[in-house]
Amino acid sequence: MRFDFKATNNQAEYEALLAGLRVCIALGADELEVYSDSQVVVHQVLNEYQAREEHMIAYLDIAKRLLKKFKAYRISQIPREENEKADALSKLASATTSIRSKAIPVAHLTKPSTAEPEEIIIAEIRPSPGDWTYQLRKYLERILPEDAVKLNASDTGQPGTRF
Repeated sequence: MRFDFKATNNQAEYEALLAGLRVCIALGADELEVYSDSQVVVHQVLNEYQAREEHMIAYLDIAKRLLKKFKAYRISQIPREENEKADALSKLASATTSIRSKAIPVAHLTKPSTAEPEEIIIAEIRPSPGDWTYQLRKYLERILPEDAVKLNASDTGQPGTRF
């Protein structure tokens, strides 16, 4: 994710949680396991810590509203050292100004999720037929019921999806 606004670590952790929840909702998930290395976010969602700042209360409210869309969910804190993939992606995102790799989708947020709703722009990925993401998409299209995942109306049938 790329932010065009200043965000604290806790805000960035909430933005990541909200983005993940939105993707899971869009994919039709009804049960969810969330793993985060953010002690603050996990314990606030579990009502073990109280959110005090206005912006953190707003993030928590959005997270809880999205979590209500699932039949069941579990959120757990994991040690930072066990979250190596997420850590590597965060370092990559902050180290480069433009990601040219076709294997990394980048969500671009112009303002926090707690601001007025806006469309989140995600880089379009068009993998080639030999790419693993293309193969995965074709497999999912074959096994999922037609109404399980709605593709964007602008999808031309080409590999890649816009959210």
